[in-house]
Amino acid sequence: MHTPMPDPITVLTTSRNYAISEMQAEVALTWAAVAMTLEWEGFALEAGLDPADENAMSRWNQQFPHVRTACLDGAVAQVAAAPAPVLDPVDRLLQEVRTAPICRRRPASPLRTNRTRIRIR
Repeated sequence: MHTPMPDPITVLTTSRNYAISEMQAEVALTWAAVAMTLEWEGFALEAGLDPADENAMSRWNQQFPHVRTACLDGAVAQVAAAPAPVLDPVDRLLQEVRTAPICRRRPASPLRTNRTRIRIR
């Protein structure tokens, strides 16, 4: 599973709303994203839906917004209660992701290019 880095504005908002550090907010948002994905997969399997169906997940997310809030609240509580040494490996992982070259994070897409087209006759 690929978990993208949280949006910096969302990290700052979460940090301010829950009175935690920015690093704790980033870890909590990542943790909440994984928890929410697991919640979705459980719901989808029980309801007979395809867990890979993004449209169904989006509708589920809109129908049950309390799941997102509960996942984030639980993640923030876990991260805020964790001692600092527990967060060190996560901090190292986030640092590695931030400093990894773009080519290692995501392969280049041949469809996304800003080059001008050259016609060969």
